[in-house]
Amino acid sequence: MYRFAVRYTADGDSALDAVQDALVALWTRHSEVEADKAKGWLIRVIYRQLVDQHRREERFRILSPELAQDEWYNQHDNYELHDAMQQALSQLPDQHRAILLMKDLEGYQYQEIAQLTGLDVPQVTGILYRARINLKKAYLKLNNIKQYAI
Repeated sequence: MYRFAVRYTADGDSALDAVQDALVALWTRHSEVEADKAKGWLIRVIYRQLVDQHRREERFRILSPELAQDEWYNQHDNYELHDAMQQALSQLPDQHRAILLMKDLEGYQYQEIAQLTGLDVPQVTGILYRARINLKKAYLKLNNIKQYAI
């Protein structure tokens, strides 16, 4: 399993983390997984964890490309961006903020968010859409940025 994860990531530390997380998941669900299918189940869990990790890292690079390049990194600007985002997030209703953070920051799936909040999946997608729109408006307003229609 470790070799599979290393081949996929080319990073020993993240591969080891993925294998350990998969083994913990197997331990918590040992009654649901058949013994002869455990290895395939573990490989599938490891693969999904590594894909999710890759997507999170890619999303971070897309959202903030200036942080991905060391020569452009300015810690002061990062703090200002963080403060502006915190102010914009604080203007959202509690439910919108919670769902937005669960999806975009923590990487939960729509079904998981629906289970945690007691909502339906279509309700979660609608709230998430409105939360992103309102967050964008609040951020632009706080920074006195005019939004132009294209």
